Amino acid sequence: MSALQALQRCRRERPRWTALAVTTLAILLAWPAVDWWLRGIEIAPQFRFWDFGAYGNAVNRWQAGEPLYVRNENGGFHGSYLYPPFSVLLFYPFVALFEPDTTRLVWSAVSVGVMWVGLQALVASLGRSLSVPERLLGLLALLGFQPFLLGVKMGQTVGVTGGLLALAGAGVMNDAAGRRVRGAWATLAGAATAGVGLLKLPFAPAGAHLLRSKRRFAAAVGTGVVLLAVSLAVFGVDSHRLYVDVLAWGVESGGGARNPALWLPPYYKPLAWLPGSIVLRLVGSAVVAAYAILATDADREVFALGVASITLLAPLVYTYYFTAVLPAVVVLLAIEFDHPRGRPALPLVGLLCLQFHSYGLKFIVDTIPHHVPAFQALRPAYFLLQPGLWGNALLVGLAAVRVAELVETPDWVDARLAALRSDGTRSKGD
Repeated sequence: MSALQALQRCRRERPRWTALAVTTLAILLAWPAVDWWLRGIEIAPQFRFWDFGAYGNAVNRWQAGEPLYVRNENGGFHGSYLYPPFSVLLFYPFVALFEPDTTRLVWSAVSVGVMWVGLQALVASLGRSLSVPERLLGLLALLGFQPFLLGVKMGQTVGVTGGLLALAGAGVMNDAAGRRVRGAWATLAGAATAGVGLLKLPFAPAGAHLLRSKRRFAAAVGTGVVLLAVSLAVFGVDSHRLYVDVLAWGVESGGGARNPALWLPPYYKPLAWLPGSIVLRLVGSAVVAAYAILATDADREVFALGVASITLLAPLVYTYYFTAVLPAVVVLLAIEFDHPRGRPALPLVGLLCLQFHSYGLKFIVDTIPHHVPAFQALRPAYFLLQPGLWGNALLVGLAAVRVAELVETPDWVDARLAALRSDGTRSKGD
């Protein structure tokens, strides 16, 4: 059954969800026009591809025999290349084959293509077929997802990383379903996840599903070993030592939390404003890992939980990182439709919160205080008014609940609990 046929059937069975789905689709399709208007009044950024300029500079420095990473006068690396050394090989073909003005457009087109193909593969792995018009409609809707569009305008890698995560999700779904060439699907899932995690270390929670499959885990480890070996052979040890300094600087500089009142389009601070946020992230990551290990028949749910957790648990995130959460939204929709007490509206509500995070936050911290000065008294609580925070928390919470329903405690834990209950019963009898 195609996606539109499924939507038509839901019109009769779930009329309110259908209305929400159509509204969400309409918002996504209309957003490029909204963004054009926001650019006209100088609120939304233009298509400048700033970050890809840093990627191109890293390629040029490598070819000239210069260090990949350049310190600022204050010892930091702001404005420098921040990806691991091996990633230069990803950008090299674009810089080598095209002129500077053209290569940025080609990079953006490839990023959109990878994301589009990845999401189609994920939808197919969940048992939904897509006609050509539906695929084109999906492309237009993807371009209307504000965090993704922002990443494209900045020349970011979000399309590649999000697309690889979607392909990893397709591998997980097909592997878990035991479909043909199951080993190949497991390898794809592990390799794609490792590639994303090594390219962007904050995306590590996406690897939760690796803990549920030896084949996926082995593929991820193998991919990591190959990438590290190639990276050392091509870029040498010194580049990697300097990259460790880049990581240390990133952890140090990402510890603070600028108030949302100092708004910029990529602004998103989910936990940095809380005391002990590092501990919270570690505990959250441990819970995700424990759920992944203890749950049974929960590959879909664990994948969704790990991917949705990226933007909640990462130490330094931006609005365009929400692109990586799209595969989790797709999988959660499938889960909720299959669940006997499913709430398929919740993934869409979470998606809309991510969609309106950037300019919704600007409206809250800029427009409202301008017209209602007394609202500025809530400035210390602006962190709690981030739309993306609530959408992200909703998606993570929903996925966590679905995984928790499938968690089975180890036998020794059950035995210990039974013994405690038995001792308590004897005590009451005495």
